[in-house]
Amino acid sequence: MESPVTFDRLYEGAKRFARLAMEAHADEDQEVFLLHAGVSVERLAKAALALVHPTLLTEVNGKDDMLLHFAGAVSKPPTRLRTIGASTAIGRLRKMEVLPEKSKSSSEADDLDGLIELRNGVAHLGTGDVEDYLGTFVATVDRLLPHLGQEAGSFWESWSDAVQVVLDDRADRLQKDVRLRMNQARHQFRTRFADLPEGAVVGVEQAVSERGLIVVEVGPEKALFQTLSLCPTCDREAAALFLAVDQDSALFDMELTAEGLLCGLCGFYLSSSAEVEAVGLPTAVQFSVEDLTRIVTEASDPAERLATIGLSLPTVKRADAHDSW
Repeated sequence: MESPVTFDRLYEGAKRFARLAMEAHADEDQEVFLLHAGVSVERLAKAALALVHPTLLTEVNGKDDMLLHFAGAVSKPPTRLRTIGASTAIGRLRKMEVLPEKSKSSSEADDLDGLIELRNGVAHLGTGDVEDYLGTFVATVDRLLPHLGQEAGSFWESWSDAVQVVLDDRADRLQKDVRLRMNQARHQFRTRFADLPEGAVVGVEQAVSERGLIVVEVGPEKALFQTLSLCPTCDREAAALFLAVDQDSALFDMELTAEGLLCGLCGFYLSSSAEVEAVGLPTAVQFSVEDLTRIVTEASDPAERLATIGLSLPTVKRADAHDSW
């Protein structure tokens, strides 16, 4: 009887959990990302061992049920299928020189152990804010796939571009963060609108687009505005570009500094002038007071949007039609 624990099942399971991990990371759900990334690495590591010989998946604990099963010495698999855990599988691959051993000069092995430990912690207790292990996850998979004779494109599928951004060691941290966010937003846009006709997408675009120069907040030192911008990710005119100006300059002709962006269609965001510049958008925009079209007066919506993209603002008061600039 064929074993239900096979290379193909382990590998396909690793692929499925890898995609779930990438989706969770794009949604900024760190706990779900850690769970799925840890399971993906565990199954891929076990697939690598199974490719050499299935008996490498057996525990050395005095019980020989799984050993006899994998060796084909019995006709039926055990009632309870039990294989080694992730840490043991990784340890065996290190002895086989498939994965790097721990060393004082490299933190790669420690980071992988940290990913598995955090996965276990989330499963049992939950966790708070932790270091982002996306790079560790992607690098581990990238190291294992050639050993398995598998192509990265077929493993990652629609997440391939995002993975290449993570693996690119030529870009600085800011560039990588922005490029990764762009790839994640493109994936979410395709997923969200894949089954909708073009007309429906245009309708949503028009619904979320706010035209004109709009006052969002006014503080003691600066005022914050938003204006409609073409999103650099989904190429739709559906992004709010957030612009700031010192109070002393907010008279007639104003030069506003771009401090962030948030697309209402794909969710792509930028949270600093440096990130705005990184995607090729202008960081300084000229407007006059006559360009003002309206003042935002909704109770919570603007603040929620600004909090979402992490803009750092001074203590502000809600703009009123009688405020002076």
